[in-house]
Amino acid sequence: MKLIIENKTPYLNDYYFQTLCLLYFPGEKFSADASDENSAYFLLEQHENGFFCRTVLTLGGREAVGTFDTTGYVPQVGMVDTDFASMALGKAYLQAGESLFGFALPWGYLLGLRPVKRAKYYLDRGYSAKTVQKLFTDDYDVHPQKAKLAVETASLENQMLTEIGEFDCGLYLSIPFCPTKCDYCSFVSVATPRLFGLIPTYLERLKRDFILTCATIRELGLRLRAVYIGGGTPSILNEEQLADLLECISAHLPTEHLLEFSFEAGRPDTVTEQKLALLKAHGVSRISINPQTTDDAVLQRIGRKHTVAQFFDIAGKAMRIGFDSVNADLIAGLPGDNMEQFQKSLADVMHIGFDNITVHTLSVKKSASLRFWEGGMYDPAGALARDCVDYAYQTLTKDAWMPYYLYRQKNIIGNAENVGYAKAGKENLYNVLMMEEYSTVFACGAGSITKLVSPSKDEICRIAFPKYPYEYLDADHGIRRSEIDEFFKTYIK
Repeated sequence: MKLIIENKTPYLNDYYFQTLCLLYFPGEKFSADASDENSAYFLLEQHENGFFCRTVLTLGGREAVGTFDTTGYVPQVGMVDTDFASMALGKAYLQAGESLFGFALPWGYLLGLRPVKRAKYYLDRGYSAKTVQKLFTDDYDVHPQKAKLAVETASLENQMLTEIGEFDCGLYLSIPFCPTKCDYCSFVSVATPRLFGLIPTYLERLKRDFILTCATIRELGLRLRAVYIGGGTPSILNEEQLADLLECISAHLPTEHLLEFSFEAGRPDTVTEQKLALLKAHGVSRISINPQTTDDAVLQRIGRKHTVAQFFDIAGKAMRIGFDSVNADLIAGLPGDNMEQFQKSLADVMHIGFDNITVHTLSVKKSASLRFWEGGMYDPAGALARDCVDYAYQTLTKDAWMPYYLYRQKNIIGNAENVGYAKAGKENLYNVLMMEEYSTVFACGAGSITKLVSPSKDEICRIAFPKYPYEYLDADHGIRRSEIDEFFKTYIK
């Protein structure tokens, strides 16, 4: 895609323009090649009282123009020059994009993973829910239903966080192994049988880092509130390995202030009744069992190596064991799925007894084995995916599942979102702490990232472990205690 920017402003860099373009032109590469048939032209001018933008989008010989001038525009909340510049650019782009493609983007020109963080920012500063919804619809061109969703989610998050103090924290343990890799997946996980031999050594290293992290939490005087074991597929561990890991956790975990302990069982074909009993016996309070769909044909289409019958069987066993909360994940927009089947999948997980349901929207990943890009499956309008997530919102909220966390992804079908819904009191605190970057979350294991968050929430330091297990095992550094101490030295005396 040829990208032309005139009168560049210091407020917005080239990456911002490119990211905006991807909302209507997903997967595009950007160049100065004059022969490229797709192009985006932006003229951005700053005047004494505002910004003017003219946008021209070209697709296969067709052209559309959008313009917007912020002069005289009265926003819902106070804005600085950066905000006005992005508003002029965003509204002009959306105008041209809707004219060219024939549909509007449900999240307007909002970029990034965390639209709820923006809503929460204004709610925390005393703006009413009504004002924040108008901010989203009027200033950012977000569809009213999505604006309502963002504000509802932010409001529930605020309720969840009332007892979370400035020195509270979370902890994540990564088990980046899967029995097989689902065709839509791009997560860093190891699904190669010959690499499963790394698991015993990997667990020894993980336990070492976990013990050091628990000691750090205690020595800094932090309060551990939520623990999450994720992956990959943590339930790929055999019963002996799982018991060994859980015994280490039980021996060293600071539990004085712990509110929840979550384990991502994930794939039904890796879960047994014995493993569920081990989890329960070692204090795990929340688990996730993820069907993604309850249609065997769709499961086969996406390379998911389990059956619907296996899901129903292990879900029933998990309910009988009696965890505090059991979550199920579904994905809207899967290849081969349709609205009727999605409705059935949602009804299935609602009626089994799940009290926490996460509705994801398929996100197109270039590194996934299912070639969405080459096969033409990626639909920027994403009518089916949009209809599915809207149906899920209406159905779940009507039956007292409320949205409590939300995030978006690059190249998500239909410009939609991923939402966690829960019955009252069954929300997952870890998800909120991580997604809203509200407090420090320590991490151990390959591909994991520790996020150190200052008490004022205005400073974040990220410390990443190597992505792959063999790199993690070869790394000569541990949890990098010196960096952690350096970050906290001005906050914790």
